[in-house]
Amino acid sequence: MAVSSTSSLLLYAAAGFSAFTVAAHTQMGFDTVLPSIRKANPTDPGLVAAKIGWMELNQGFVLMSIMAVKWARHGITGPYEKAFAAVYSISQVFFGAWYARVGFPVILVPLWGIPALIGLSQLV
Repeated sequence: MAVSSTSSLLLYAAAGFSAFTVAAHTQMGFDTVLPSIRKANPTDPGLVAAKIGWMELNQGFVLMSIMAVKWARHGITGPYEKAFAAVYSISQVFFGAWYARVGFPVILVPLWGIPALIGLSQLV
């Protein structure tokens, strides 16, 4: 499937943005999340799970980077890739709204920005 140059550029931007988010997300974990957990009760199973989960989320950004590069070259083809892109985008919008409600609006930049780039790539 041919991918327009504009669509490809948007998808490469999504890939780069997603890759950058891994570093920013990790740094936010070390600066904000992990210190709060240490202050509360670092042995509480729920807090330990939250700590692990925070860092585990980076795999989603890595996977999105890989998929966005693939899509920039070959397009979003087939029902599984389209479903993956849709579920990812809808989830990010939902989780972004949740973060905003609890006072983390800066997280909206990657959580809404990456899906927006992917969505725009399909409209051009």
